[in-house]
Amino acid sequence: MEIEFGPYAIPVILTVILGIIYKFVSFSDKYKALIAVIIGVGLGILAIPYKALPWTVVSIVDHMIYGLMTGASAVGLWELSRTAIKPRL
Repeated sequence: MEIEFGPYAIPVILTVILGIIYKFVSFSDKYKALIAVIIGVGLGILAIPYKALPWTVVSIVDHMIYGLMTGASAVGLWELSRTAIKPRL
């Protein structure tokens, strides 16, 4: 299942949102992962009315899990890019 808002997939939207938030607001690294996951879950839930799906338990849980995984993926990609740009020695 892939959640999309129009032609944009949720991972792309989450990456843009997180880039904007982290550019203007300074958070410690331990909160960045939590913020990414919370926003991912929120975007997943927001996709339900956007796609005009019924508010069933299955739909809500599916979209929350997809949002959770999207947020976790964003954290992993962030760590990977950070390591590639500034390798730890």
